[in-house]
Formats: sequence, structure tokens, C-alpha cells
Amino acid sequence: MYYENIIIGAGPGGLQCAYFLKKYNIEYLVIEKSDCVGNFFYNYPHAGDLISINKKYTGNDNNDFNLRHDWNSLLNDENLLFTNYSDKFYPTKETLTEYLNDFYEKNNLNIIFNKNVFKIIKKNDKYELYIETTKEKYSCHKLIIATGLSKKNIPNYILNIKNPIKHYGDYPPNYFLNKDNLEEFKNKKVLILGGGNASYELANILNEITSSVFILGKSNRNWAISSHYSGDIRTIYIPFLDTFLLKSQNAIDFNYSFNNYNLIISQNDEEYNVNICINEETMENIPLIPNGRNKYDKIILCTGWKFDNSIFLFDLALNINNKYPHIKTNYESINNKNLYFIGSLMHSLDYRISSGGFIHGFRYLIKSFIHLNYDIKFKYVTFDFRDINNCKQITEHIMNRFNTSSDLYQMFGFLSDIFYYNIEEKNIIYFENVPINSHKPYKKENQLFFILTLEYGNKETNILKIGKKVSSIGTESKSTLIHPVIKIYNSYPTSLIDIVHFDEDLFAEYTDISKYYDKLFRLLKSYL
Repeated sequence: MYYENIIIGAGPGGLQCAYFLKKYNIEYLVIEKSDCVGNFFYNYPHAGDLISINKKYTGNDNNDFNLRHDWNSLLNDENLLFTNYSDKFYPTKETLTEYLNDFYEKNNLNIIFNKNVFKIIKKNDKYELYIETTKEKYSCHKLIIATGLSKKNIPNYILNIKNPIKHYGDYPPNYFLNKDNLEEFKNKKVLILGGGNASYELANILNEITSSVFILGKSNRNWAISSHYSGDIRTIYIPFLDTFLLKSQNAIDFNYSFNNYNLIISQNDEEYNVNICINEETMENIPLIPNGRNKYDKIILCTGWKFDNSIFLFDLALNINNKYPHIKTNYESINNKNLYFIGSLMHSLDYRISSGGFIHGFRYLIKSFIHLNYDIKFKYVTFDFRDINNCKQITEHIMNRFNTSSDLYQMFGFLSDIFYYNIEEKNIIYFENVPINSHKPYKKENQLFFILTLEYGNKETNILKIGKKVSSIGTESKSTLIHPVIKIYNSYPTSLIDIVHFDEDLFAEYTDISKYYDKLFRLLKSYL
């Protein structure tokens, strides 16, 4: 069976892409290996509650503005919003799966279930997909992968054990919410390897029943409140940090690789011994902790996930320690034509920079993906500019975008608005939701281009100083919180003329006349 476009995976990314393909009457098929959409969220997170924000009440009736604070809705024209499903700020995984299922059914998306693709071959830049346990074969011109990070990342430790160490993903759904299951951890010393959100999620659950929990990470992880990166450790897990800092028998430490030395884990009876191997030839090792605290009753691997490329029977370039597929700025594989990656797999282009690894970020990237790869123009507005006084109109439009747009707000520093003065037509062409690393839709040379973004300032935030400093003229670039930035080019993207920062605002409301409107008006008038 042949389809022009095939999407593998019916999670949030696959659903969002299918919605846009259907909207533009582009032929597609979604193939899903399980019997439902959003299958990952039937299983995880183990704690039950998501860490994606669901702020239902914003005091604002602008739909785009409200998406700034709704991290779970998919983009759609029917106003089908996640906020109508739950009032909880951190909603449950069950609510998300209910929403995703309704999104699929109400939009009548073309998905087939229980079809596990076990191998993909490439023939002349087209792809053939083979379904496990059947003789079915599907082929397509454009293959879109939306399978997420589905492969357990198992560190290459030196092990000599009889009871296998379980990964976060090895525990069945709701295992840690069943008190009977937690009996195996009762009064036990537990070591959790990995320092991300999953480690803190389980540590908070286990703290009530264990004698101690030790989180040991490979490298230091920032808190999201400091780094502005939503993939860093979230404040919902701060209770466990309290137990460490207030010395309640728990601990947190990092750098278990110790300059690339491996951990060596062995087992004596039912107890795990954890040491650092400093010489693999002689197996010389030292205790994990200098005082000899290297014995644990239970170990859990919270070492994350990575992209599973096992179904591709051809070379597929990976990057970021083989965690993500290596892709171009249009989300196409760097070494395979017409093979694309969407959803969380898009994140390699904005990794640890913006929000492309999460629903509230990649929903906008998928919208851009459609524009970049299906000859569909980016949304644009034209302003008559035969009179310099029309600068007021473009100023008001930009002010509105800075104050209401969700794409600039969620994909900060990555998605942009761009406009330029069309000399021949004497008007301004203003495009929205364009990735800054894409050269579409601007191709003119020797032409002034204005790139508008919302960006954070200093990467590290001192939360105690927030609100105590008000930027003065000339120091706006030192803003800590999210704020408007305009870059001016003569022939984008090669010739940067100027970067203009606007002041931050405690509520991210850029409405002050003198700090925002007047400054923007003067800037535009001086260049145009």
C-alpha cells in the first residue's frame, strides 16, 4: 500500500502532524504499534502527575495568549483545548490520554493501530515499511518519524550481579502508586542512578518508606527555575531536595563517571556494592563514597531514554551522544532524503536552548515543519508603507505579537517573526512563526531584515534577586527574565547591523508606553 506521506507514531507529535496534513488536504497515514494514541502517557510518569503546566485561568480571553500557559493542548482551529479537561496546574497522565484520544476522534485522523513496523528499507529515496507478524508492506515518498525517545538508555557499567538492575521503564504502569508494591523498598537503602526529573520523581515517592535514598547523577543538573529550560529539574520535586539539605538521611551527588572512570557494581548476597573502577585491566577500584558508604539494598536506573534506530536497515546519522537523529534545519535526516523527524525528536536543533523537546514547544515546530516541507507559505501580513507615519501600524502589530503570541513565548530564542521593507511595492512584509535557523521565506539580498524574538537573559538566575533590580537605559541586554529582542540585518542571515533588547517585566507584560511602544517606534522610524 502506497501513501505519499507516512507518519510512524501516534503520540502528540504524530497527532499534531496528522492534523496539519489533513488541514491542507495532503495525503497521509499514521501507523501506531499499540492499540491507542498517546500510549507513552498510559505508562509514565510513574508519579501520575505531569510536570507540564495547565494554567486554566489567566484573566485573558485571547486564545493565543492562553496557550502560553497551556502546555498540553495541540494546535487546532476547533478550539479543542486541554484546559477544558482539567483544572489541575499539574494534571494527570490519564487526563492527557483522554484529551489526545478526543483529539484523534474529533478530527477523524487517519490512523491504523496494532501495526508494529519492525524494519524500514530505502529504495531510491522512497521507503518501504514492513509490519511485524504480518505480510503487510507500506511504502511512501516522505517518511515522518514521531516515535519519540523510546529506547532505554542503559549505561555501560561493569557488572557482576545476580539480580538485574531495573530501569525506570521496566516497572509496570502505576507500580509506584500501589502501596503493596512499595513493601520491597521498606526500610531499605536505595541508590538511584541518574540526576534528572525521573530520579527526583521516584525519590519523592520512596522517601516515605525507605531508610535512605541516594541520587547519583553523571553530571550536575540545573534547576529549571535557574536555567529557564523546562527539561531541567522542576520545582515540583523540591521536597526531596529539602530532605537532603536538612540532612534527613538522603543524599544527592553528581559526577559518577569521575573523569570517565566506570562504576563497578557487584552483588554480595542480596546487597549491591558500588565502587569506582580506576583501572579495568587490574580491576582496581575505590569506594563510591570515601567513608565507605557503598552498599545498597536496591538500585534503580533513571538514566533516561534515547532514539531507537533499530528498525532502519540503512545508515542513519545520530548526534548528541547518539540520543537524537541528526537533522537539517527543515527536520530532514542529514543523510537520508525525504526522511523526517518530528515531535521530541526535533529537539536536537534547540537542545537545552528552548522547548522543542516538549509538547508546548514542538507543536509550533511541527507547524513550521509543514511550511518548510510542503510548499505552504508562512503566515504573513502586509503593511502599506508609502507614508512614514504608517510606522504606527507596524509598531502596534509588533507590540501585540510580543504581548500575546504563544509561539515566540514558548519557543523563545528559536522561533521568530521577521519583516522587511519591500522597496518595489513600498510595503512591509511581516512573517510569523519562522525558525531562526531557516532561510525561508526571506531570500532578498542587500535588504534590511528585522528578526523579532522573545529571549531570556542570563542563563543562571539568582531567584533572590528577581524583582530587586530594574534595568536602566543601556542595560536592557542584562535582563534575566524573558524579554523582547530585535535583530537587524542587512541581507539576512550574514550581515548583522544591530541587536536591540527591551527591558524585562515581572509579569511579562510589555505594555509600558515609554519602555516599549515609544522605544520600538523610534527604532523602526530610524531604520525605515
